[in-house]
Amino acid sequence: MSAMPGPRPGLGEKREMNTPSMLNSLKETVVAVVHSAGERNGLGGVLDFARGAPLLTVCFLLLGFTAAVLALRGLGRVPLALRAVAWSAPFSRRLSHWVGSRAYLGDAFFLADGAQRRWLERRRAGLERLAATLRERAPRSIDWGKSIQESFSDLRFTDANRVPFRFARVMRETFDLSTVVTASRGPRLCDLDGRWNLDVSGSYGVNVAGYETYKEWMERGLERVRDLGPVLGPLHPCVAENIESLRAFSKLDEVSFHASGTEAVMAAVRLARFNTERRLIVCFAGAYHGWWDGVQPSLGSERAITDCLTLRDMSPASLELIRRRAGEIAAVLVNPVQSFHPNAPPPNDAVLLTSSVRKAEGTTTEYGRWLRSLREVCTAAAVPLLFDEVYSGFRLAVGGAQEYFGVQADMVVYGKTVAGGMPIGVVCGRRELMRRFDPERPMRIAYVIGTFSAHPVVMSTMNEFLRWASKPDTADLYALANRRTADWASETNRALDAARLPLRVVHLGTIWTLEFTAPGRYHWLLQYYLRAQGVTLSWVGTGRCLMSLDFQPSEYAELTQKLLSAALSMKQDGWWIGEEEEPGFIRRMNRRLASELLGSLVRFPRAASAFYREVMRRKRDDHVASHSHLVNRIGHLLSSSAFLSCYYLVLRDPVSAMCIGLPALFVRQIGHAIFEPPCHDKEKLLLGFTTRSKTLVVGAYLLIPILHLAFAGSLSRRSILELVPTVAQEWLVLTIAVVLGHVAMLAFTHGLRNGLVWLVKLVTDPMTDLLTYTAPVARALRSRIIARPQPGV
Repeated sequence: MSAMPGPRPGLGEKREMNTPSMLNSLKETVVAVVHSAGERNGLGGVLDFARGAPLLTVCFLLLGFTAAVLALRGLGRVPLALRAVAWSAPFSRRLSHWVGSRAYLGDAFFLADGAQRRWLERRRAGLERLAATLRERAPRSIDWGKSIQESFSDLRFTDANRVPFRFARVMRETFDLSTVVTASRGPRLCDLDGRWNLDVSGSYGVNVAGYETYKEWMERGLERVRDLGPVLGPLHPCVAENIESLRAFSKLDEVSFHASGTEAVMAAVRLARFNTERRLIVCFAGAYHGWWDGVQPSLGSERAITDCLTLRDMSPASLELIRRRAGEIAAVLVNPVQSFHPNAPPPNDAVLLTSSVRKAEGTTTEYGRWLRSLREVCTAAAVPLLFDEVYSGFRLAVGGAQEYFGVQADMVVYGKTVAGGMPIGVVCGRRELMRRFDPERPMRIAYVIGTFSAHPVVMSTMNEFLRWASKPDTADLYALANRRTADWASETNRALDAARLPLRVVHLGTIWTLEFTAPGRYHWLLQYYLRAQGVTLSWVGTGRCLMSLDFQPSEYAELTQKLLSAALSMKQDGWWIGEEEEPGFIRRMNRRLASELLGSLVRFPRAASAFYREVMRRKRDDHVASHSHLVNRIGHLLSSSAFLSCYYLVLRDPVSAMCIGLPALFVRQIGHAIFEPPCHDKEKLLLGFTTRSKTLVVGAYLLIPILHLAFAGSLSRRSILELVPTVAQEWLVLTIAVVLGHVAMLAFTHGLRNGLVWLVKLVTDPMTDLLTYTAPVARALRSRIIARPQPGV
């Protein structure tokens, strides 16, 4: 009789019945795998552990597998990150801790570009004349600036960052550029001395409509809320109208008010992180988003920024990285003014080392396509796109960069001009990005608020500006100003080309900068020449300038003339040198700049650096004193080549070395004696051999073979050749005695350091002679060959 089948187990019962067998099977498998691996590798302890704790072993294996997968995933990102990440940001921040403060002083200030000394007095006189002109223009302003300099840190900061740091010390001691103004009229400012200057600073971007218009708005705004006073918390009725206007301009849902543009950027970033629950913010190389170090991973930040990823602007690799890491990115932050200078910091004369440092783009077509591609990627990846329009908002167009480029952002930050001349920061965004509390988790909030965020005077003045911006004819004013600025830039560039001046104007709407077309170390000086012509600039100099809507054709023409006059004065004072005036100048300048940058990174002891500078100074003085004739330079090239071969041979074959070196020495000294003018005073200053001592040394060299020949038994060819090794060895001993004797004499009379300086100069002269004279001799010979009349012509 067969047994009756029992009830079929349910799904839970079946899992309960099979679980032990499944675990046992897994244990056996793990133990077998570990046992096999352990036997092959001799890991007896691992075998015992696996048998005793198979479940723990499974956990370790799973953890190891997970770690391996994550590591491989991270490695897979490396090639993309190398192409997309802007490594200049963290590199420059770290570099700032290495570069030391080394100021150009004395003659070095005027010859930092490697120019010949014939330019020295011309430049020195030009700088003194420029300083006298500026002192004469604004004596009261200068005195006022000096009175607050030690107690006003903002002023000390701007003064220290007007020019490249190596020139800053001399410029601070020579100039005081405190700009103290008492009135404005149109695009002009009146300083403390009563002079009216043409303003292109734009008040850091605030002045769009013109100062007269802002004064009217501020007056009407204050009058409207005069009865309310500085009441904070309760809102003035005009706030509602402001909100609706800002929603219309931004095409976004909600508005938040703050005290400044930087504070508004901080608020927008915090809201994006809160509402996406992601930590990473993406910004682009060179973009400026205010002084908050949370979005300032480059120079100016002292801490490593781990939650802000700086990518390369206009790079397909950056778009791909955003796609792949979308789940980590809270927002992509863009400053549309970067279309002016992609992947470069805002133009600033303080970092203007050469012309290659400042590059500006005259067209925005490519950048507009880039922004549209970025918009598409952010939409597809569900990553918010945040426009920082603190500078460009209501500047490029009434609708800001969104209207100018035709791209809609998810959040927009405004500032500067939007409050009609009052301090302000505004964040506009989609509703889901502007929440400051989590309805599902009530203890989770984003505490973003400010005391002065809706100050009555600011709101009332803003209302005046927004009403003006909403008028239909305001867009025509923007279009007219943009067209006038474009025409002015074209006309000015034609005038600059005609005058053969190495600069041109590049503009973006009414924003413009000066781009230098030839290498130079003194481009930053142009800001001082412009000030002497009566042009008011901000502390970034010629880096970023602005036209307001009230600029008239006569003022555009006046600015062109002032720019031409300033540039021509700068050229006449010798600050811009071309290859036609000094062949090889650009190569020398670039080589010197590279050497200085390397020297700033590699910190040699001060004593060694001073020793090196003294050696090089002696070489320059020696060159100027007695190395100008072409034949003498050719002789130096030949003798220097011979001396370098002697350095190689002296330990291997001293006889050959002396036989080569002594004729080379005679060629060298004959060139000085015949082709160069006497320079006994300069020889004395250089502490080298005088003409008399050189004659005695040469006589001693000649006396040695003469004495040997006089006492020789015969004068046959064979006997003379047998004397050569002996004579060469005695020449070597004489050379060592002469050199060391001169070093000892200098050490006794002028100090050991001077003796060593002379010795190092002597030994290294052949190398510097080859570097110094090869190119000039080649050019001179080439020009003589070309100028020589051809037979039969």
